[in-house]
Amino acid sequence: MKIYKNALRTDRAFIHFDKIQHISWYKEGDIMEVKVYSNGGCIIQRLTLNELDTLLKKYSKYTDVKL
Repeated sequence: MKIYKNALRTDRAFIHFDKIQHISWYKEGDIMEVKVYSNGGCIIQRLTLNELDTLLKKYSKYTDVKL
């Protein structure tokens, strides 16, 4: 996954942060199964914990949510 300051690119999709409705994740050993929901459906991507942390920090900054 490539994480930009206002968008992300997975193996199967590119989505701008303002199109994201919900992000969920499930830990599977050392890998996180991340689901990114939008009006276009659900994108499933496997990430490391560090990648998920980077995504959540950038998304939180974009949405002005304080961690």
